[in-house]
Amino acid sequence: MNSSAGFGMVAATLLTLLLPGCGEIGDIPAPKDAELQARIVTGRYMAGEYHDAIDSTRDEPFEIYHWKYTQGVSLWALLLLDEKLDSPLYTRQVRASLESYDANGRIKIHGSSEPIDYIGAMAHAIVEYSQRSGDDRFLDDALEAARFFHEDVARTPEGLIAYHSDPQRGRIWIDALFMVTPLMVKAAAILEDDGYYDDVLDQFRGFSEKLRDEDTGLYHQGFNWHGTGASPGLWGRGNGWMAMAMVECLETLPEDYPGRDELLSLYRELMAAVVAHQGPGGMWHQLLDRYDSYEETSCTGMFIYALTLGVKRGWLDDQYSGPLERAHTGLSRMISITGNIDNICPGTTTQSSEDGYLKKSPKRNESHGVGPVMLALYGLMPEADNAE
Repeated sequence: MNSSAGFGMVAATLLTLLLPGCGEIGDIPAPKDAELQARIVTGRYMAGEYHDAIDSTRDEPFEIYHWKYTQGVSLWALLLLDEKLDSPLYTRQVRASLESYDANGRIKIHGSSEPIDYIGAMAHAIVEYSQRSGDDRFLDDALEAARFFHEDVARTPEGLIAYHSDPQRGRIWIDALFMVTPLMVKAAAILEDDGYYDDVLDQFRGFSEKLRDEDTGLYHQGFNWHGTGASPGLWGRGNGWMAMAMVECLETLPEDYPGRDELLSLYRELMAAVVAHQGPGGMWHQLLDRYDSYEETSCTGMFIYALTLGVKRGWLDDQYSGPLERAHTGLSRMISITGNIDNICPGTTTQSSEDGYLKKSPKRNESHGVGPVMLALYGLMPEADNAE
């Protein structure tokens, strides 16, 4: 059994002995220390104690989760945390997961909407794994996924990547930008094919034109899902997907590439709008412009990651340090000493009203929040931690 197995149970037992009468151990917030919080969350993840969609049995060396985009984010986060914390076990977890998926024939292009929903984020994790480990066994499949998105995926008449099989309706979905563009831009660098770069930049231009709210600078989730025009509301995680897609593409695009400055401007404008809508508790809310909606953990994690990367790369100035400190304070309230993660919005399709988003009740330990929290904690750890 994985040496991390039972992490949450062991931690809870020890704390019960140390802190008698303290109530539910799983509800005690972890100390506000990004490295400690990261070790708590990854320990619980590695033990298979986030029970959403586990495939493997408990007697296997590594817990294997279902092949889906949320898992793609988590595997990518583990690779980053290995780099930061010098924890090779994290990369071994990724390797074991990919070997299991490959043995079961999952690393392949599927039909309908599944390439966007599933293969994109997972293929991105495969590219990251290959580049960091030197293990290229799965890389060709990931590059084939990138080629599919560049050449064969359904598109709107304007050339924007369309969700599902009705591009003539002009229906787009903000989540798709993260599922597709980081993979495509990294494939461009590997294949030395500038056509991927140009396609990615065109996607950001077109999606921004359709989905950006002129009054707030934030983004709607979809276009033409319920009649004509942008969907209602300014959903937190949708804007988080946009922010993470932007920073991952900025990381890879050559600094002098035509159009990169335009993407950098869009990113800076979004980050300014995001910080302007930070909630009073430091977190961001389910609907970003409505503080009567609940504080939401997955988008908060995504924004923290996108902001920390921008500050470290010099894309943003130091005025963002205060909002990041408040964001970490807020996020820390959602992470318990045993690794419970609260206030996660479950899977959410484009809604026909703001009320539809408000009715998506927050969940504990839901898979959409695990990877973003790990990414946030990675970002909050200083660069110096990685210099040995």
